[in-house]
Amino acid sequence: MAAPLVLMAVAVGVSANADSKRQEAIEHITELLEQLHEQKLEDEHSELDGCRDAIDKATAILLDQGKLGVSLGLDSAVHAINTALGAADRRLARWQSALDKLPDGKAVEIGTLTESFPGVDDHGGTFRTHLELAALAIALKRRVNVLQAVEHAQSDPGNLFESFARALKRDQQRLDEMESGIAGVLERLSTLELARPNSLRPVFTTGEMRAAHRLHKLGDGVTVNSRTTDVAIEIARNKDGSVVVFPALPAEA
Repeated sequence: MAAPLVLMAVAVGVSANADSKRQEAIEHITELLEQLHEQKLEDEHSELDGCRDAIDKATAILLDQGKLGVSLGLDSAVHAINTALGAADRRLARWQSALDKLPDGKAVEIGTLTESFPGVDDHGGTFRTHLELAALAIALKRRVNVLQAVEHAQSDPGNLFESFARALKRDQQRLDEMESGIAGVLERLSTLELARPNSLRPVFTTGEMRAAHRLHKLGDGVTVNSRTTDVAIEIARNKDGSVVVFPALPAEA
């Protein structure tokens, strides 16, 4: 019974952990898109959120130790997620390049920032929506990786799938690096000093003060180069033989 229980724990616990991040990202994106009314970003969000049904059903089937079929649409979901991750990678590279081009130790006009980070000075904005789309894609990808690992482990319990495990590890490292890179961008933006658009004015306007505050708030709660912690998944067996699998939690050191 040990192997099926462990697989069930991984599928339920880790998927629940990734899904909580997915739901949080969706809520943020929905709020931002209501302000933006940009069809292209709306389409990106719809395509990513549309992956949920296939992932949920695949999780349920694997927990029943069933076989995943083409009818689930999981392949299409994986393609959409990988496409979104590719877009996030390109955006991250542009953000990092734009920050590298800023003069060291000098104040930056907000207009200069908004050229590369549109809406960074606003509560909503394209830049912030891009951040949430990246967070959603990463959360979905983590969940899909769990499904793929459990599927293959159940299909051939005696196979260690060493090459596949290495590929999944590289995938995990890529996601960690992307999260770390985005965190680094936010931290760098939050430490920038804003210059007045018009040097003749001795003080910032109220709007400029709000923009500076929002910029500095970007660094709140950001952890750069954070190491992914191990998770602890607890399983309780009832007297009647039924099993309860609790959601994954960070493992204590």
